[in-house]
Amino acid sequence: MRERFNDLADQATEGYNVARRSASRGMRSAYNTAQEYPGTIAAIVVGLGITAFLLWAAQRAGGWRRLQDNTKDRMREGYDYVRERASRIRSEAPQLGE
Repeated sequence: MRERFNDLADQATEGYNVARRSASRGMRSAYNTAQEYPGTIAAIVVGLGITAFLLWAAQRAGGWRRLQDNTKDRMREGYDYVRERASRIRSEAPQLGE
């Protein structure tokens, strides 16, 4: 029983070491790339900031569903306004045949 436990512990240790080396290699690679291209990191940070702001604004407006409903209503109101304005312009415009 003790030998089986030791075998399992050795296998787990080997797997852990492989995973640790792989993760260290990946982190080192990402760090070196970030040092070579600082503009990319700045762009990512700015993009995350903009995304966070938009999510905050949508939440503040009452949530995403309400924001979508409000936008649909505004679009419909705008379309109705344009139709009314166009009919008013047509009725007020002088006719060419007169």
